[in-house]
Amino acid sequence: MHFLHNFDPEKSARERRKLSRKSYFMNKPHNKNKSIYNERGQIATTGKDLCDCLDETCPGCHFPCPKCSSNKCGHDCRANRKWMYEKIEVEGNDFVIKNDYKK
Repeated sequence: MHFLHNFDPEKSARERRKLSRKSYFMNKPHNKNKSIYNERGQIATTGKDLCDCLDETCPGCHFPCPKCSSNKCGHDCRANRKWMYEKIEVEGNDFVIKNDYKK
């Protein structure tokens, strides 16, 4: 009874799956450093210091941010943030502010 007499653990299906999984994750592009905002809270591509209300002339209409003390951060600090607001819709009318810097 030699059930595993020709078994090679290096070439088993489990090892092949493990190697293919490793190669998949090693070749996958990493988006860890794809912050939209830089460390100062400015848009990384343009350098604009845009308030989260999406008004370019706004000096800052939010409460001071607990992390960076800026009045331009909404509910989440803009420093190294990886997302941005697409639009702001005002309830009660059809007033919509769209973000021109959103790709």
